[in-house]
Amino acid sequence: MHEKKTALLSDAPARKDAEDRRGGDVADEALALRFLCSMEFALLRRLKPMFYELYGLAPDFYSKFFPPEPDGAPCRAPWEHSSMLEFFLLDAEEFFDRSPKPGDKVNSGIWLESNDKTGDELPLVAKAVQLHSDQLITIQVIQEEYAERVRILRKARMELVERRKIFNALNSFKKKALYDAMTKLYNRGSFMEILQDQVEKYGAYTPAMALFMIDVDNFKKVNDTLGHLVGDSVLVQVSEILINSLRKNDFPARYGGDEFAVVAPDTNAEQSSKLAEKLRHRIQAHNFNTGEIPVTISVGCTTYRTGESIQNFIRRADKALYEAKQLGRNVACFRDPWLIDDEELSPAAPVERGA
Repeated sequence: MHEKKTALLSDAPARKDAEDRRGGDVADEALALRFLCSMEFALLRRLKPMFYELYGLAPDFYSKFFPPEPDGAPCRAPWEHSSMLEFFLLDAEEFFDRSPKPGDKVNSGIWLESNDKTGDELPLVAKAVQLHSDQLITIQVIQEEYAERVRILRKARMELVERRKIFNALNSFKKKALYDAMTKLYNRGSFMEILQDQVEKYGAYTPAMALFMIDVDNFKKVNDTLGHLVGDSVLVQVSEILINSLRKNDFPARYGGDEFAVVAPDTNAEQSSKLAEKLRHRIQAHNFNTGEIPVTISVGCTTYRTGESIQNFIRRADKALYEAKQLGRNVACFRDPWLIDDEELSPAAPVERGA
C-alpha cells in the first residue's frame, strides 16, 4: 500500500503539467480566435454538406451585414443574405466534395457587400479551406486600398447576377417546354425529338428498341358522364402508373388527348409484349374512382426495324393499337416489324394476357 501511495504522489507533478498544457492550449485557441475576430475574420466550420456553424466569435462586420438568428445567435447561413456568398457556397461544396488535400483552398474573389438598411458597403473575400480534419469557409474584410477596385467590379457583379437570373429563367422555360403541364410526362414535341435521337443511336448504342402507342378506352364516356375534372384525374393517374411501371431510361409521353406513347430502348419483341401486357393489367386493376365506368387501355406495340423512318415506326405501332381497339379494347397487340410486303394485310398479333 505504501508503494502504491508513493507512485501516485510521484505522478502528481506529471498530471499537473498535462493539465497546465491543456489549459494553455485552450487559452491559446481562445487568443487566436479573438485575434481573428479583431482582424475582421469570420470562420464557418462545415459539419455536413450545405450545413455550417460559426466557429469562435462573430466579428463586428459579420453581425452588421448578416442578421442574427431568431434566438439571438450570430447568423448561421450568411449566404441566405448575400447573392455572392450564395454563388460561392456552390463552388465551396464542389471543392470539398473533391476530397482536397490539407492546405488546399479556393477563393471567391473580391466583392462589395451592401447593407440595404444602413447603406453601408464593405469589400469582402471568402475562401474554402481544407485543414487536416476540418473544412472551413472564411469571410474576411479586405484592406481599404482594394475598396476602389471592388467598386469598379461592382457593376460587373451586378451584371453577372442578372445574367445568372436570365440563364436560370431560360433553363426553367426550356424545362417546362419539354413536358405536358397536366400529366408531367414529355409532350408530343419533345417525345418526337427523343424518338429521333434514339433512332440515331440505334445499333451502336441501342441494340433493340420498342414503341408503344396507348389509348384510354371509352375516355369520352368518362368526360361526358362524370365531367372533365374527373377525366383529367384519370389521365394524371394513368400517367403516374406509367411512370411507376417503366424503367428510368424509358420515355413516356402524352401524345395527345387521351393517347400516350412510350419509347423503350434495349427492349426486344418478347420484352415489349410482356411490358404491354403489364401496363394493360395495372391500369385495369387500378381504382380510378369512376364508379361503374371502368378505365382500361388498349396498347399497340412494335420494335424498330433497322433503317426505317420514325414516321413508319409510329405508323406500325398505330396499326397495332387500331387492331387492339378492333378486338374489343382492353387488349395489347404486337405488330411484327419484318412483315413488309403484306404489312397492310397482316393483322397485329394479340399479346397473350397475363393473370
